[in-house]
Amino acid sequence: MRARYAVFTLALAAAVAFAGCDLLPQRSQGEKLWREHCASCHGLNGSGDTPGYMGQAYADLRDDQWRAGGNDGAMEIVIEEGVFGKMPGYPQLTDEEVRALIDYIHVLRGERISGTTS
Repeated sequence: MRARYAVFTLALAAAVAFAGCDLLPQRSQGEKLWREHCASCHGLNGSGDTPGYMGQAYADLRDDQWRAGGNDGAMEIVIEEGVFGKMPGYPQLTDEEVRALIDYIHVLRGERISGTTS
């Protein structure tokens, strides 16, 4: 019994130590914000394949069908102001957070590598 307890304790200590190291992938600020504010409607991968928005072309942010335009300026306005009746705005986000979200949308679209900006 003591041996099992000792092995369990060592395994738990190793897991805690491993979790605190830099070997685990870190999410970017944009991905964290995406998961918090956007993924429930647009999906984790930006495809829009979620129960409430499946089949709505503008919910898929990975393609070129954008109601308000897919350039960075248009994305900034939509994030901050929303789309009436379709998407809430997020005026509480800082300029840096909005920029991080836009950068992450470019990652989802395959236009950038995570952690880089243009």
